Amino acid sequence: MQDFSIVRPHPAAVATEVDRTARTDLNIDQVLAAVLRADTGYDLGPLFLQPIRDPDTVTYRREVFADLDDLPLRAAFHEFAAGMRAIRQALAQTARLEQPHQRRRWHLDAAENYLLVLTRLSEELSGLPVHSRGLREWRELLTAHLHGPRITALSDAVREVRRELDTVRYSLRIVGRTIEVGFDEGAADYSAALANLFARFGSAAPAATRPQAQWSDMNQTEEQILREVAQLHPGPFARLERFCSDHPDFLDPVVLRFDREIQFYLVYLAFGRNLAAQGHPLRLPETAAPGEEIYAHGAFDLALATRPRRENSLVCNDFQLSGPERVLMVTGPNQGGKTTFARMFGQLIYFAALGCPIPAREARLPLPDALFTHFEHAEDPGDPDGRLLGELTRMRDTLDRVTADSVIVMNESFSSTSTSDAVRIGGDILRRIIDRGALALWVTFFEELSRTSPAVVSMVALTESDDDTARRTFRIERRPPDGQLHALELAGHHGLTYDRVTERIRR
Repeated sequence: MQDFSIVRPHPAAVATEVDRTARTDLNIDQVLAAVLRADTGYDLGPLFLQPIRDPDTVTYRREVFADLDDLPLRAAFHEFAAGMRAIRQALAQTARLEQPHQRRRWHLDAAENYLLVLTRLSEELSGLPVHSRGLREWRELLTAHLHGPRITALSDAVREVRRELDTVRYSLRIVGRTIEVGFDEGAADYSAALANLFARFGSAAPAATRPQAQWSDMNQTEEQILREVAQLHPGPFARLERFCSDHPDFLDPVVLRFDREIQFYLVYLAFGRNLAAQGHPLRLPETAAPGEEIYAHGAFDLALATRPRRENSLVCNDFQLSGPERVLMVTGPNQGGKTTFARMFGQLIYFAALGCPIPAREARLPLPDALFTHFEHAEDPGDPDGRLLGELTRMRDTLDRVTADSVIVMNESFSSTSTSDAVRIGGDILRRIIDRGALALWVTFFEELSRTSPAVVSMVALTESDDDTARRTFRIERRPPDGQLHALELAGHHGLTYDRVTERIRR
């Protein structure tokens, strides 16, 4: 088989730069931990840590995800994966077996099961709808592989050895505490007679209640019997030995790669089905070409969705950037969902660049060259330079690498300094981001920054007044900041609303 990958149509796809700090800030590591709970030994982590900026690769993956929405097709690959896991486990156990004839027979059985698993998958794929480039190519490759010289030779060898081993017949004669092994002289098959005798007492016990072997190795008696049987029939056992010598590594590397890489889709889809069962399905987004409108409707935070919560308690939000707009400036009261909105924004960008379904009803998103974050972190008492200098240093390093294709997510940056200094510093940084043409989302207390440029879109975390109390809705809407939301919340908390104050005056 040729060098085929179901996650990458060509090896030259360039990855999006996302460092560990950004993944931590955006809670992406939490999401990936939930996704990879279903990773049973495939080491899928590296695949999920490499978002791609190549539109063709991302489209290639989305096509496969769309195909795997079909339940019978998905079931066929789950069956294939289960078969391959059983084969790998059998081969691992084979390497630990002590008796050489038993070890070779296990190797033969694993090879036969490998042929059956591939044949079964090929048969199922031939009758199922497959539209993606990746799965269509895999189906064609698999068909050609099964009719190719390597698999044909393996199949012929398995069939020949099995046929020879099936001719082996022997007899056991138990005399006192000894067992004599001899040629089969046509004696009656007492096992069949005993089975018929006891059949009148009812059906056999369920498999789950039958005694199970505690280990795969033979005991001494079984080993001695097998050695003597091999001496009586040297031909078939010599043929079995030659088979293992001729086919030591029958697993094709491309099949093994496909077995691992298809799990990238199956594991993520299983994660998505759990969310869909809670009323929050994932959807495949579109890719925004340079200059196209960027938006997401009905989006939510994946990390929040994985936590235990009351049914349907997630709040979904929208955003949109078009024309010259490049920066979402998010303001509003504390604990109003602003940071969650920022993390949601970064997660959408990240998982869209993986080619995965994302937490939004519909979306069109870019494929950035890098995803940067600048979140407020607790001050390190051992840092002699202080938090502000640390923030400025990190921001300088980010701006040195930002391009027009980059995305920056900022959360309450520079809140450790005075308002005037923060607005001055923030305004300078905002101009640099806009001049570079980068895409950004900035959660801030400083509403002045949302009025600095037509490239900046103001979004506000809303509250609702209820009996003189401002209740957080966790809705983030596109609207100018009014500078009063936080004040109203504090007034309501301390009983200083207009109605309460006028009522007290009248008394």
